Amino acid sequence: MNLKTPKVGISEIAVSIPEWFIGVEKIAKKSHLSLEYVNGGLGLIQARIPYNTSLEQLIIEALKKINHQDVDRFFIATESDYDISKAEIGIKTIKNLNITAVPFQLKFACLSGVQALLLACEYAVAHDKPAVVIAADRSVYEDKKAEVTQGSGVVAIRIEQNPKLLTLEFKNVGQYSKDINDFRVPINTAPFPQVDGPLTKPSFIRCIIKATNDYKIKNQECSSIVKTADHIVMHTPFPKMIVWASAALWYYEKYKSGLDLLKECLINPQLFVKFKEILDRTRKALDFQTFFKQKIKSGLRYNPYIGNCYTVSVFISLISTLEQAKANQNICIIGYGGGSGSLALMGKSVNSNFQSDLIHQIKNGNELTPQQYQEWRTDTVKKIRGSLI
Repeated sequence: MNLKTPKVGISEIAVSIPEWFIGVEKIAKKSHLSLEYVNGGLGLIQARIPYNTSLEQLIIEALKKINHQDVDRFFIATESDYDISKAEIGIKTIKNLNITAVPFQLKFACLSGVQALLLACEYAVAHDKPAVVIAADRSVYEDKKAEVTQGSGVVAIRIEQNPKLLTLEFKNVGQYSKDINDFRVPINTAPFPQVDGPLTKPSFIRCIIKATNDYKIKNQECSSIVKTADHIVMHTPFPKMIVWASAALWYYEKYKSGLDLLKECLINPQLFVKFKEILDRTRKALDFQTFFKQKIKSGLRYNPYIGNCYTVSVFISLISTLEQAKANQNICIIGYGGGSGSLALMGKSVNSNFQSDLIHQIKNGNELTPQQYQEWRTDTVKKIRGSLI
């Protein structure tokens, strides 16, 4: 008997970002960075900061916006927990909502949000029950160049059969991983990550291309992600990274070239300057510019005003894309996590009526003073390091 897999995916997706933000020009000034580097080089405007709030509170706010009362399986993705063993964020959130379910908490840097999405789809099909995915994070950096990319946010996603918003093909997912120390958070430096800036770029781009290649092998009806997808959503550490990654993907699919040089860049990151010459030429091509405008740009509306919220960033881009997508359009979701790994899957929009409240949250934010921002940094470091001692 050949049983068809039921349609499964997203019926509801809600987001909650901190009320407070700081303009990245203030961080740049403190760190002696040029505005040209921050605004043009990275594509950033504001950084959302969880000042006088907690991720648990933001999770509760997001969950209240979706139907979760009939759910007993919660998949939580975060790399901002205070304990290396206890799922503290998950337990505290569940307790505050008077839910007795055990939270399934995942860790793989920024990738675990997409991992949670896949697990929730599998659960919903296997048990014919809805599940909820929660991605919740805040980023805080010691490195001055990385500090301007900080951000914070939470998404809550209802996954169920016969979804109302986006179906997800969760079976034949493209995947790739490699042991690369581009990003890690050792106990002795937490909450500050150790970031190898020159290594992050080739690692990110190569993993994404390898994962999409794996997707095409497993789904032979898709010979090209660039052509098949109506929209492409990627994890967005900062918007300019997506410009580079989309140029690399477009170039590779057109010329079947670039992976060898990227592999060399993992050994000698200084060679990325040579690869970037290819990207800069690609970005000038009219065909690429059309591709970027039609299939990538839709996902970058909100990220400049939020910053890198780790597991949440890919869903911020997805929300922006869903607000602009037409019904029955193919949406490719590509996650990435430092360390490193990438997952690529395809979804199809169900309707074209979705609208989040994210623009309202952004417009109604309050700006921190530099003193308040520094107070938050000091308190965050003290809290994390105190929990690890």
